[in-house]
Amino acid sequence: MKLDSDTVEIEVTSDLEGLGRTLRVADAIRRRDLDFVSKPGELVESEFETGSLSAAGRKAFALMLRKAGPEAGEDNKTFTITKKELRGSHKGNERIQPVMDELLRVIVRIRTTTKKGKPAIMSQSLLSSCVEEISEDGMSVVEYEFSESFKRVIQRSDYYARVNLGVMLALQSRYSLTLYDLGCLIINRQNRVVKMNVEELRRRLGVPEGSFKNFAEFRRDVLAKSKSEIDQLADFTVEWEEVRGSGRGRPVEAVKLTFSPKNPDEQEETAKELDRPKIGRRARRDGAVEEITAVTVSKLTGSRPFPTGSLHFCGDQHLLTIVADFGGGWDKDLIARAFRDKMGDRLLTLTGSALYKAWEGFCKGFVGMRGKA
Repeated sequence: MKLDSDTVEIEVTSDLEGLGRTLRVADAIRRRDLDFVSKPGELVESEFETGSLSAAGRKAFALMLRKAGPEAGEDNKTFTITKKELRGSHKGNERIQPVMDELLRVIVRIRTTTKKGKPAIMSQSLLSSCVEEISEDGMSVVEYEFSESFKRVIQRSDYYARVNLGVMLALQSRYSLTLYDLGCLIINRQNRVVKMNVEELRRRLGVPEGSFKNFAEFRRDVLAKSKSEIDQLADFTVEWEEVRGSGRGRPVEAVKLTFSPKNPDEQEETAKELDRPKIGRRARRDGAVEEITAVTVSKLTGSRPFPTGSLHFCGDQHLLTIVADFGGGWDKDLIARAFRDKMGDRLLTLTGSALYKAWEGFCKGFVGMRGKA
């Protein structure tokens, strides 16, 4: 069975031969000027060994990774990003130096392989150096280099999370950002459930040692708040199930996370919320305000025709969910090519529920004829 992050349809230039899928997708994102970040799955699944990154630190590193693009794994490579680019949706530069200090100081544990190809755990920092120009104007720059260990990981990375920049910058909690990355990593898989024991989940989220020791606090201040943000702003939702032990008081031993794609109507509402001002977002999320102002909304997902390019960059989550559920593990672009060949010009006008029904039926028929991959 092919990986969900397979890049068969992504054009690979000669200088990218030998690179993993994560960097090939980063190249496609750059060439097509897409508002996404190709984040290595190894980083998404990493745990913090010392310290923990703030929300600003996590956003900054993603922006630096996007800026580096397919060259992120190159040796002796210094990258440059303007302060205006680095601060994202924030207006001032005062956060930049503390954030760079965070990225130089934090140590993460990443699953990787040795030179012999055997599974291993690598402890590493994310950056090896950072030089910030003193000037405070937005076009002054920060020069940075990734650590040698991180470059080694991203060079070999063959699975990735395709992170939406708009959603990432809109999320406020560092725990929401981490859960969102995890959702982006697995949302197009047939199995969208992740189970972790409580301590592993705390490490994965970067919860500082000693914080939220009581699971009720962890549930209220980490899981519930992260869920409400993700459900409001992402194109999928997250639910959790608590797995209890058999000892005294039946303490919670593990948490099962389930990520589910939104339907077209829910995606439309999410697009509206992302277009609204950040002010009042929490109140709208909690249902504490009544919306009375008309806003300009994004084009409805359900009114779009079938994509002409690679489905790896498809903005319609419902199409991706259908092929993940009914495509039998075949590469999504392979099925899409066959679908376009069969439908011909009819695809130019086929949209909405009719398109979804035709796509689902074709995926089922494709697997019925060829069997599962």
